[in-house]
Amino acid sequence: MGAGKINMKIRRFRAFAEKKDLQNVFEELQGKWEIYYVPAYSDAGEISYDNIMDIENLGINFHGSHHGNRQILVFFKSAECLWRTYRYKDADGQEIKRYSALDAGNSAFICIDFNGIYKDCAIFPTEISTMYYDNNTVKQLYDELKRIFRKQAVKIAGGCYICPGAYGHKEKYRFCTIDIKSPPEYDIKVE
Repeated sequence: MGAGKINMKIRRFRAFAEKKDLQNVFEELQGKWEIYYVPAYSDAGEISYDNIMDIENLGINFHGSHHGNRQILVFFKSAECLWRTYRYKDADGQEIKRYSALDAGNSAFICIDFNGIYKDCAIFPTEISTMYYDNNTVKQLYDELKRIFRKQAVKIAGGCYICPGAYGHKEKYRFCTIDIKSPPEYDIKVE
């Protein structure tokens, strides 16, 4: 490997989970590790949460898409989250200051792209990922979270963990992987 290059090992998995499913998974994780959560982006400054249940609307998908719902970073309490600021213009042309925890100085976290129920007719998968799997502490946290999801899941479909709440509503929900406007043929079939 050449000078200045970083060796990154990327890992990711997805799980269809309702709010109660997510609560059960993260309560178990929080019982084992001292961790905290920060939003990837914030208009309210440098904020963090010690308990996942303090994050509003957990398990809800707002946009009918697997992208851009709510991205949260998980750090060990011993790791500091570095923030950067930038400015952008809103729809009215007003300049807004925004904070981002996606800073190059942060290399010891896992990323959770929270999703969930959309308009009581579909469910989108929560994705857990990291670019820093080669970091031993990140590897520990990622592997433990994956173990908990695997243990809690009722089954695996399309490579995704299906948690009990989601599975219990398999007749009600479309298990969407891309967008609510996508043809149902793209959905995960859960039997």
